[in-house]
Amino acid sequence: MNTMGLQEVKSEILNEAEDKADSIIEEAEQERDEIIEEAEIEAEKIEEDVEEEIEEKKASMEKKKLSNARMEARQKKLEAKHSELEKVFEEFREELEEMDSDDRELFVDSVIDEVDFEVGKVITGEEFSNFVSDHEVEEDDDVRGVILVSSDGEKRQNFTLNKIVESFRDDYRKEVAGELFE
Repeated sequence: MNTMGLQEVKSEILNEAEDKADSIIEEAEQERDEIIEEAEIEAEKIEEDVEEEIEEKKASMEKKKLSNARMEARQKKLEAKHSELEKVFEEFREELEEMDSDDRELFVDSVIDEVDFEVGKVITGEEFSNFVSDHEVEEDDDVRGVILVSSDGEKRQNFTLNKIVESFRDDYRKEVAGELFE
């Protein structure tokens, strides 16, 4: 898969995730507003029912309830954001796993071209092994993607799906969060 293909997948995932995140955030904010509204209603009832001598205590209780409601809403919003971020990276992984044969072939060719050493061996699972030509292939069913080994065996470059997702997560977490939650 070339850089252009990864960009398109990234853009598509970011757009889908942004839509989903907006919906989750809107729900979290509505729930926060309901919690705050309920807390305000309860505080007003307390004010009406309580005698004048405990006015200070009522105000303190109201403030504490509102603060707790805001903290609870903030926590739920953070949890929703974290969940949505994880969904984005999982969707990215699923997109990688669902590559068709043309994309798999393009992926193998592009990673071989990308490394700065002469490739001697390609370690890969069955789903990519058919697309390796001109290099020794070592099949390993535990490898999802490819691992390139230099001709002299000194260098390795990992292009497994786990490594790609991990690298994408490290490189784009802040950017994805910005796109989702602005």
